[in-house]
Amino acid sequence: MKKYLYGIFLLGLMVSVTDTASAQWSLGASYEVRNEVPENGFGVRVEKSFLNSIPLIDLNLRAHFSFFNDESSITADNQTFSGDIQAYDYGTAVTAGVNIAMLKPYVGLGIGSEQFDFDTDNAASSFDESNFYVNGFGGLELTLLPLINPFIEYRISNLSGAEDVNYDNVGRVAFGINLRF
Repeated sequence: MKKYLYGIFLLGLMVSVTDTASAQWSLGASYEVRNEVPENGFGVRVEKSFLNSIPLIDLNLRAHFSFFNDESSITADNQTFSGDIQAYDYGTAVTAGVNIAMLKPYVGLGIGSEQFDFDTDNAASSFDESNFYVNGFGGLELTLLPLINPFIEYRISNLSGAEDVNYDNVGRVAFGINLRF
């Protein structure tokens, strides 16, 4: 009986101290929706895991890029100008997630830059603006398959120095897939 108890103890000890095989890198793509014009866009992200020895917790460094494009009109001084609006942003973040069965809820905090361009036929009404931002986000990743993980994420960004763009906080929802390898 003691042999079995020692065997179970040693097996439990080996399982608890061994590092599980987990993905070190992640490449993701997403469809993103926000309330500001342009409203729909696409995003990509690359994540690298670190501190893998902490059980159940997944810590990552993330680099991300999003692109939004639409046609719209702006009214200024009783004149309406139509043109293409492009907004893109890029940044870095740190994420922390908890692996619970087939779900991984996560949160993150990061910094980045957003570029906003409005191009019209009248060069005097065209403008562009670049802003620094701080963002926070939370999401849920479904870990059913070992390589492919669908996710949903909500991110809010606080822009600093927005003069021509008429919003301070930019919130968005992203739906996408991560490839973990």
